Amino acid sequence: MERIQSVTGHREEGRAACVVCEATLEGSRCGHCGAAVAPGGYRVLRVISQSVHGRVYLAVDAEGRRVALKELLFALVPGVEQLDAFEREASVLRSLSHPDIPRFVASFQEGSGVGTRLYLVQEFLEGESLLQRLERQRLDEDEAWTLAAQVLETLQALHQRTPALIHRDVKPANLILRPDGRAALVDFGAARHLARDVTHGSTLVGTFGYMPPEQLGGTVEPSSDLYALGATLVHALSGRMPADLLDEGLALSFEQHVRASAPFRAFLQRLLARKRSERFGSAAEALAALHAARAPAPVPQAPTEAATSQPIPPAREAERTASDEAAAQAQATGQGITEGAPLLSKRRRMVRWALVGVSVAGLLVGALLASGVFAPSPVVVVTDPPDAFAPPSGESIVGEPPAPSSPAPPATRLHRNFRTPWPGSGSR
Repeated sequence: MERIQSVTGHREEGRAACVVCEATLEGSRCGHCGAAVAPGGYRVLRVISQSVHGRVYLAVDAEGRRVALKELLFALVPGVEQLDAFEREASVLRSLSHPDIPRFVASFQEGSGVGTRLYLVQEFLEGESLLQRLERQRLDEDEAWTLAAQVLETLQALHQRTPALIHRDVKPANLILRPDGRAALVDFGAARHLARDVTHGSTLVGTFGYMPPEQLGGTVEPSSDLYALGATLVHALSGRMPADLLDEGLALSFEQHVRASAPFRAFLQRLLARKRSERFGSAAEALAALHAARAPAPVPQAPTEAATSQPIPPAREAERTASDEAAAQAQATGQGITEGAPLLSKRRRMVRWALVGVSVAGLLVGALLASGVFAPSPVVVVTDPPDAFAPPSGESIVGEPPAPSSPAPPATRLHRNFRTPWPGSGSR
């Protein structure tokens, strides 16, 4: 559809005027430009777009709800293909229910013979077309990511129907950017149901530059819509019509005209592959690839023991061992030790219990030695000074022969809190 150029006609004061050319209205249709006034009870407010075959009006119903009113003039239709497309769109919209596709309201006709006019009433979507947006400003990469994801979601819903529904005319003029941030897909006049995965010999429809090369020969499949989306994204990012970027082999060479990240460029290359077998197999696959390409890069992991040949310092080895022991204790107390624990952890536990056993045995031996069970000589508790230890005359220490009254006993070595009968000079 092309946007209409306003034509100003003669209008008398105090008389109703045509919303298109402002000429005075004297009936149900403008005698100057032929614009409708209130077909089917829908009052026309203005013209949204027009082509050589008809117009699309913004109108309101009896309750004041705004609708898009599509009009087709039978006398100006060059062939049955245009009539079939008009009827097909009404049939397709009647069977669809999707938040990003206009809702079917009604369809009817007025007049007879060459004066017949066909009408399709559908939900009016606020916003502007992507083509209108691109006339002012191109999309940045973040906007292109969002647009691609939203359109792929809509195409996925269409392609997964039984039978699959192919739009066949995805392009900026048929994408409406809505105030809520969503992109709606409109104009289903070229849509077609596929009885098989691929259809050959279909009627040539679509827009040159946006349709894949095989569609020129009548071959369509789900990847045809994916190619058209890729061409639309190239137009949105570069500001150039895809038809201007086709090489001699009808391959869309966009690399020098699109400034985007490497993941998004790779995604576009897959959408726009010259061979159908090299494209994404479905909208669902393309959407998954898009999400994966936009996901954040994983955080690098610390190198493992096998990844390095450098010896581990003793301090780091002790720290790691302590960490392993703490983790093993937390697992034993909080989660339990499973039979599938690593062999290395089992060996460490065995070594740890062996060390505990050795320590306990050492303590027992030390206690026995300290108690004198294995001492070859008696141990006597003494108090300082040493001279006070000398026994009275005629008495002896237990286990020793009676000491002679003379000469004086030799000096005795003291050892901490215990006294042993070591001969010596008496120094401590």
